[in-house]
Amino acid sequence: MSLAQIIGQDAAVAALRTALARDAVPQTLLFVGPDSVGKTTTAAEFAKALNCKRRGEAGDDACDDCANCRRIDAGEHPDVVRIAPDGEFTRIWQFWSRPGHPPGAMETLPFAPVAAARRVYLIEKAETLNEESANSILKALEEPPPYVQFVLCAPAPTSVLPTILSRCQVVRFRQVPVETIARALAQRKGMPEGDARVLAAYSGGAPGRAFRLADTPELKAHRENLLELAARIAHSPGIAAFKLAEDLRNGAKPGGGGGKGKKAAGDSDEGDGGGDRTARGDLSRAIDVLCAWHEDMLALVLGGESARIVHEDRRAQLIDSVKRYPRPEQIAENVETLFTFRRHIARNANAQLATEVLMMKLTPKKGPAAGAGTQAG
Repeated sequence: MSLAQIIGQDAAVAALRTALARDAVPQTLLFVGPDSVGKTTTAAEFAKALNCKRRGEAGDDACDDCANCRRIDAGEHPDVVRIAPDGEFTRIWQFWSRPGHPPGAMETLPFAPVAAARRVYLIEKAETLNEESANSILKALEEPPPYVQFVLCAPAPTSVLPTILSRCQVVRFRQVPVETIARALAQRKGMPEGDARVLAAYSGGAPGRAFRLADTPELKAHRENLLELAARIAHSPGIAAFKLAEDLRNGAKPGGGGGKGKKAAGDSDEGDGGGDRTARGDLSRAIDVLCAWHEDMLALVLGGESARIVHEDRRAQLIDSVKRYPRPEQIAENVETLFTFRRHIARNANAQLATEVLMMKLTPKKGPAAGAGTQAG
């Protein structure tokens, strides 16, 4: 892989390649953007381009074939150091040696690179730096040795401490269009166009997420179960919201019942630690499926029964679901409700209460009859 093969981040890649061509790369870069849009992948490819022995031949990009490129790809290069969080935080001992821990990654800072032109420190989740660890690297970020390159990754400029942000040059990464992700899946994975478009729609503009879904075929049955739950919502009265919410929480787990109502062993709406974070991640991915379903319904409302949709194999079921909503405006409102719910879950809302409120809002409300081709809003 190389910078030229990064999916959908043309502006960011162009800025980096221009800096490489001019030999004017800021020594402390902060890549910001949503999860899985390509920040850490780009950082790794940038480290290759920076240290490629044949970069000029590759047009200010990595050749993918020299010794440095191959060792960086294999994660074996002594001068390219990736620093990932230890649990919830990136801690001071990961940078500087402390008793009872392995040697700190930045203990090599005073020494010239062993096998490359630049020593690259890649901090994968700069938002997880606690105050102690952040303060410990401020001087290094502000006045790095001439042979050092820092690349930090974070969701947004505001997610890192101001003292870190003020020492960085920001490079912005954005969500990638569905069509771009679908095309990449079809080309690189050999997927049929329809399947590629479905996964791209579920990815939320994040190529990394789409490719992980493509590499996990067993999740297809899981998605099918969630789609059956999505179809049930349109046929359910408001009083069924509590049952639908329970089915959503159970069906969100990979291998879950997808709406059977059985509670898996160890299921809890109030967890702690890593288990709670995993459960919220599962729920967020389930909401991606519900979002894609409701967006298809909205497309049918706005564009008629022949409108382009993601779930082409379920067109008849979607048209029937649209007709179950007396007010076509509610389908548009449901899409916004789902996006709001996703934000609430990310902010640690109570999963049981949030899913019950969600289902009460998604079930059809009274009003004039809807139908495919009826304008919403």
